[in-house]
Amino acid sequence: MTATLAARHLGGRIVRDGPHCVTVKDTSIGTVKIVLDTALRKHGGNPLVDAGLDAARGLIPIEIVTEPLDHRGLMRLDAFREALRQAHATGTDDGALLGFGVHFNVEVIATDHPYTQNTVLAFALIEDWLRQLMPIDMTRRLMPFVNPWPRAFLQGLVEASPSPDFETVRTLYATHCNSRNHALDLLPIYKHADPATFDTLFPKQTNTKGRPAFHYRLPDCRIEDHTWSLAKEWQRWWIVEMLADTPDMLAVLCTAFAKRDPSLLDDRSAWADEVGERLDPTRQWLTL
Repeated sequence: MTATLAARHLGGRIVRDGPHCVTVKDTSIGTVKIVLDTALRKHGGNPLVDAGLDAARGLIPIEIVTEPLDHRGLMRLDAFREALRQAHATGTDDGALLGFGVHFNVEVIATDHPYTQNTVLAFALIEDWLRQLMPIDMTRRLMPFVNPWPRAFLQGLVEASPSPDFETVRTLYATHCNSRNHALDLLPIYKHADPATFDTLFPKQTNTKGRPAFHYRLPDCRIEDHTWSLAKEWQRWWIVEMLADTPDMLAVLCTAFAKRDPSLLDDRSAWADEVGERLDPTRQWLTL
């Protein structure tokens, strides 16, 4: 049904790649892949596995994967998202155990570009505020897939400011994070930048695929909510990018964090409030 809706709203032709994977080719946003979101689908072809996946089809979420999109492409995908909602697609808010998410793979200028490092710093500084601004579903919070970055990572970034370099940020990430299960996953850009060093720093991350993009995993998929949209989630990421391009505000937040009482460093709510107070007067940040 999802593939049929995609072809109807985005154009293209449906190609079945297997019992649990369908591709819609030549759509208005390129190739769209629709798969069961489970690692077990890689073992398709095994009669026992296929039977289990067929039986659990109503419980396993469907993942929709697109090619890289520009702004116009994102708007077309958002319109398709609305078509899915009207067809009674289910999202995170539709059940207590439905921890569905949206992932953006945001292309970087270059893995070692200063703006890339400033984007990491910007996200680290305002992650708690972003979570407060649009709280994620309780089920996803209980799962390990979108853990917040550890405070020690942010502290290391602040100490390396105003311009943390690529090597410093990568070493800090390997020391304090070393996992894909964070709201912003940096492993793909490190794998892309230097596969040999990646294998040394992140020896357990054997399933990571290198690409010159941030893996932004924070947003919920609230497809059943008519007030929610992919555009709104993209705006939340856009705040990060705008802050990364505003050195004065980055410096203000770094100074504020450095001056905090060490006993309060783990008080994420208080820091989120402080970030909001410092960003709110400009209003340019609050576009959601």
